[in-house]
Amino acid sequence: MKTLQPISNLNRIEFLDILRGMSIFFIFTANIPFFAGLWFFDADSEIREMNWASDEPLRYIHYVLVDGKFYSIFSLLFGIGCVIQYNNVTSKGKSFAPFFRIRMFWLLVFGLIHLFLFWAGDILTLYAVLGFVLVWFVKTSNKTLLVTAAVLILMPLLNWAFMHFTEVFYPATFFKMQIAIWQYFDMPLIEIGGQTRVNLRAYLLNDNILDFFKMNLGGGFARIGLILAEGRIFKVIGIFLIGIWTGRKILNGNLLTNTSFLKKVFWIGLLFGLPFNIWRGYLEFYADKNTLNEFLHTLTYALGTLPFALSIAASIALLCLNGNTFLKTLFSPVGKTALTCYLVHTLAGIIVFYGFGFELAGKYGYTIIMFIATIIFIGQVIISRIWLKYFKYGPTEWLWRKLVYGF
Repeated sequence: MKTLQPISNLNRIEFLDILRGMSIFFIFTANIPFFAGLWFFDADSEIREMNWASDEPLRYIHYVLVDGKFYSIFSLLFGIGCVIQYNNVTSKGKSFAPFFRIRMFWLLVFGLIHLFLFWAGDILTLYAVLGFVLVWFVKTSNKTLLVTAAVLILMPLLNWAFMHFTEVFYPATFFKMQIAIWQYFDMPLIEIGGQTRVNLRAYLLNDNILDFFKMNLGGGFARIGLILAEGRIFKVIGIFLIGIWTGRKILNGNLLTNTSFLKKVFWIGLLFGLPFNIWRGYLEFYADKNTLNEFLHTLTYALGTLPFALSIAASIALLCLNGNTFLKTLFSPVGKTALTCYLVHTLAGIIVFYGFGFELAGKYGYTIIMFIATIIFIGQVIISRIWLKYFKYGPTEWLWRKLVYGF
């Protein structure tokens, strides 16, 4: 029986590294408005120093083309990675389930630390928890995978309907836990519409590191509430299943060289997904806030996000077929150190924007914030390229592998 080892660099699929690195960048551009306080300090805020005419158009374009798409691609990559790990483990005569559960356990540890101590927007915890579920599907037929995935991706609609028609907003328990933790530590609260809410402006402007950790304990519970409210659990596990199907086709069906299939995915995803995303953008930025539009927003998200994300992934695969060296140079290094770079984004966001850092929260509009995100990412590309000249894995990747493989 062969000794279990990580996937070697020689056996890596370049396209997956490129797509992973690209996802890391655009996920950061979706997350950085929170760090920058864009959602909590409007353009007329007393601390805003600069607004550009391009801010609102750029914000709308980003919402339509980026929001939700790249964490969907990242979820797809997670499922693909599960298949690659399954093949690696079983080819050495080992049992996959115990191995993958250990892998998910340590990812959960990283995620919980990140979620409850540093940033409530963490995605690792959700991936790790759902990773335990994913083990049940690694031997499922392709047809069952796709049918189950389709049902799960539409489940947020049922989730919305349940909360709306029963008037049982079950995620409220977790938001109340956030409030209770802030009250316990005597953190700043505000009243909005007769309801007690956490003061996120005070959170971002806070210059006390100990208070930062106290407030983050509550933020972790709020994150759980938000995930439940939007039904993201169903969607993510659904995309995981499509990722398993995709991984099988990559490893056994030459999917990445099937130009005809990739073009179909690109065009169908674009023509079907883009109109729904434009509609969703209109609902978010310009439509009245009422029950019908709330439902339509959930509907357009369910129907438009994944097809458009798959279209993006297929377009990158087609570009990689033509040997696009620019994509490889820009995104592959970060794709190989994705976990480290994802966590560093939190550190960078805290240092640049928070009150005990450079105190830039609330001071700039969308254009400058996206510019800052791009500069940080380019720095990561440079550092990752240098790092990989001397080491096989990123530092967090190395630690994760050491905890899982034991060497």
